[in-house]
Amino acid sequence: MQTFASSAVRLLLAVFLAAVFFPAVAAAQGNPADSRSTDELTEALARRRLAADDLMPYHRVEVSIADGVATLTGTARTRQARDAVVREVGKVSGVTSVKDRIEVEPNP
Repeated sequence: MQTFASSAVRLLLAVFLAAVFFPAVAAAQGNPADSRSTDELTEALARRRLAADDLMPYHRVEVSIADGVATLTGTARTRQARDAVVREVGKVSGVTSVKDRIEVEPNP
């Protein structure tokens, strides 16, 4: 049989653990500064990947990232170059999705 004292101790222990751990978890998940710094790092990684890309002469693309969503703007010489840029940015760690707003330059 469980005594009143042992159940009270368990209840107090559960309340204590919840008070200690739940605020830390909520703060880690809801801190907008952490999200911004993560997005800035992800954006830098995406820019570095595009700068190292073999297709560099074939596009002029800007990358911005907010909440893991990469938005690509600018121009590409061909659809293939645009598609390759979108694929490369989608491979960057931290990018959850890519919004493609790249325009393909008209052929003369």
